[in-house]
Amino acid sequence: MNDSEIALIRYRMDRSKEALSAARLMYEKGHYNDAVNRLYYSCFYAVVALLATEGIHPTKHTAARAFLNKNWIKTGKLSKETGRLYNSLFDRREKGDYGDYFRFQREDVRDWLRSVENAIEEIFQAIEGQLLDS
Repeated sequence: MNDSEIALIRYRMDRSKEALSAARLMYEKGHYNDAVNRLYYSCFYAVVALLATEGIHPTKHTAARAFLNKNWIKTGKLSKETGRLYNSLFDRREKGDYGDYFRFQREDVRDWLRSVENAIEEIFQAIEGQLLDS
């Protein structure tokens, strides 16, 4: 990997951290649908950073999901829990963003916040491992 690829990966990791921070703020203010949106994007930015370590740059969210599942979850490089969380957040974000008269519950979002924190840590560790190997 060259310096510009590493810079892009680090940038996406920073975006992931920012989205997680925003999710916490939205949660604290009671904006649960917005918190779920930010939780999804926190994972999404981490996933596209991880995929970039393999030279993969998906242009669609569905492609990022497919590559993550194929290259990282099914191979056992990342936990099935992280895969399930990402897949469920993908669906929940769409429901929360586009579903009429739909509100996420405080307790659910609280649990997802904790799960995303763990998933992001796992993904970041995998990224660091990839960077060390390059």
